[in-house]
Amino acid sequence: MKLKPSCIPCIIDVRLKELVRLGVTEEEGLRVLIEVVDTISRLAKPGLNVAKLASAVYRKFKEMLKRDPYLDIKKRALDAFNEVREACHGMLWGLEGYERFAMAVKLALAGNSFDYGVSGFAPPKLEDIPKLVDEMVVERDETLKLYELSKGSSISYLLDNVEELPFDLVFINEMKKLGGRVTAIVKSAPFQNDVTTYEAMKVGLGNVADKIIETGVDASSVFLEEASNDARIALMASNIIVAKGMAHFEYLAETPLKNKTFFLLQAKCEPVAQELGVARKSYVVLWGSSM
Repeated sequence: MKLKPSCIPCIIDVRLKELVRLGVTEEEGLRVLIEVVDTISRLAKPGLNVAKLASAVYRKFKEMLKRDPYLDIKKRALDAFNEVREACHGMLWGLEGYERFAMAVKLALAGNSFDYGVSGFAPPKLEDIPKLVDEMVVERDETLKLYELSKGSSISYLLDNVEELPFDLVFINEMKKLGGRVTAIVKSAPFQNDVTTYEAMKVGLGNVADKIIETGVDASSVFLEEASNDARIALMASNIIVAKGMAHFEYLAETPLKNKTFFLLQAKCEPVAQELGVARKSYVVLWGSSM
């Protein structure tokens, strides 16, 4: 997705919230934000992919602060993992076949609501998830196609936020029941509250997915020109890709890989919603080849 005017203040606002979360001094916060604005002014131009700009800015932010503003958020998510996963299993109880798969997809979509990287968007509370799933309307819904194509397929699963892990493990398990061979792809180093190998191993992702590999980058998505050979080979060789979250959509939708990618996300901002042709805060299961 190309950079939109409203993306620039969004990136700045998210960095400001991270500074507040870290409790930095006014002087340090001002110094960091000046560098953030300078980085944007140097790199931003019409036609630039927004995920590329967001990643460059967060790299500068990390370089200056050398502290993780999402450390507490990730720790709370890991602490709650078992409880949330059990709740997900409870919501699948008694369901079979496509009905069970479709519910697992909705749970995976609900997990994508836990995003702190979008200005003006607040994640739900964990206790609200059952109601959220029960009332969920998937505005662009190609779950049935995903169900059929998952059968016996080689699947690359691009994870997003740490809070999504219990939902993702439940969904990955359902794909494996269809004979899918799932390679889970995680970030090599922190980008906001995204999953790295550390969190994946902590929750036992390797006991569910057939393989875990790293992107090779600390960016918002798996930028192919920077990605590890393992990540590139997995993405190219897989029959389908399941990409969680807006950042993967922002990047992969501009690559040839979109044609075998299912984008699972909540459209939390207006630019992404407009790109998808849905209302803001809508959920989508979108097959890239039908875009």
